[in-house]
Amino acid sequence: MSLRWLRLAALTAGSAAGALLPPALLTGDPSRLLVTFLGLVAASILPSVSLVIGSLSSTGRSVLKIEELARELAGAMRRLFSILGLVAGVVALLMVIAITPDIAWRIPFSPFQVPDAARRGLQSLAFLLTTAATLKAAAIPRILARVLAIKKDIAIHEARKALAEKSPSDADIRQMFAKKDGFGKTVPLDSIRS
Repeated sequence: MSLRWLRLAALTAGSAAGALLPPALLTGDPSRLLVTFLGLVAASILPSVSLVIGSLSSTGRSVLKIEELARELAGAMRRLFSILGLVAGVVALLMVIAITPDIAWRIPFSPFQVPDAARRGLQSLAFLLTTAATLKAAAIPRILARVLAIKKDIAIHEARKALAEKSPSDADIRQMFAKKDGFGKTVPLDSIRS
């Protein structure tokens, strides 16, 4: 099964779970705990974005992979901000769920009705957004590992460049280790015996 279908299955399962679970699940203490947790997640996103932005400084960088690094960091920032938006949406939905009255929905052309349909619909949407945020957050370690690999390549390139600039040339080496006059001169063996 492809990754796209797995994501679609996860989003569908999250939405269905929100519709089928009792609406009282996300009210009261569980709602407060969830809002606290989501607040911590949201609070960690903004410092992460500033660290991502700060890691694209121009000092000591080569132009070898700077574009690739910028693309990866931009992707990480987009994901972080989309997670922040999804978290804000879930928190807003939790507040709306808390104040929504118990309204049943009558299924058209049927004697059946869905109890507390409005809260179930909002809860389904909240679970859908939570699942989407979780799926986006799962990709962040891969992005950060890719950024680390690119920064390693840049650091190796910079170290090789600095080493090449600081190492002496062939002429400098010959001058440092100058040969004595007559070094390597071929002398016939007969001239030494006499």
